[in-house]
Amino acid sequence: MTIEACIAHAIHKDLDILEALPEVYELPMEALEERIDTYIQTLQQSLVKAVKSLGEPFIKAKDPAGLCITCLRAGITLPPEMMLKICQTILQLNALDARFIADDANGTSVYYMKLTLA
Repeated sequence: MTIEACIAHAIHKDLDILEALPEVYELPMEALEERIDTYIQTLQQSLVKAVKSLGEPFIKAKDPAGLCITCLRAGITLPPEMMLKICQTILQLNALDARFIADDANGTSVYYMKLTLA
């Protein structure tokens, strides 16, 4: 998987928007969707930039804690525990050789995956 795809899946899986963006409690309903969409897009762009420019040594070493600290130091403002979960997922997905095919009728993503059995 590409880093961009790994990050997108990690955000989808591990981001708790209420914990990461507590201001949503005070926003009017009409503003929620736009604010959350903007936040997620900005977060994804920031993560891609940080991981691509600073994260390679941690990806090669399979070091989620090092990647987490690097992202936090790069200015990504997430709770450390959530950032660590996202980094763990990024590294797990990065190790997969998978390609997105399509979403099925139920909305489930279908991938082509190459596996090596010992």
